[in-house]
Amino acid sequence: MLAEAEEQKKGVAMTIDERLEALTRNLELMAVESEKRDRQIASLAVQSDRNDRQIAVLIDRSVDRDMHIARAGERLDALTQSLQLLALESEKHDRQFDRAAKLVTEVAEGTARLLRVVEMHEHRIDSHDDRLDKLE
Repeated sequence: MLAEAEEQKKGVAMTIDERLEALTRNLELMAVESEKRDRQIASLAVQSDRNDRQIAVLIDRSVDRDMHIARAGERLDALTQSLQLLALESEKHDRQFDRAAKLVTEVAEGTARLLRVVEMHEHRIDSHDDRLDKLE
């Protein structure tokens, strides 16, 4: 029985050399897996660098656009102020035009009155001429 037990132990048990070989194989497999992982990490690092450069470009574009928008806002403010000043000037000119139109109307009415007076005087002068002609 003792011999059988030892035989079973030998069947189940590995020799030191067998264990070393198994460990060596496991280490080699782990080394291969480690190399695969290292290549994957290197590939991810390259992708990460590319992504970082793309992000930097996008940030630069965003900053440029923000500056462009800020300048456009400043120009819009300046245009708004210009339009407000122009509106005030336009109102001023409208008032001046209204005053000028009123003055022209008054002058036209005065001229029409003067024309009636002239016509009446002309009529009187004609009637005086007729009287003078009759007196002679």
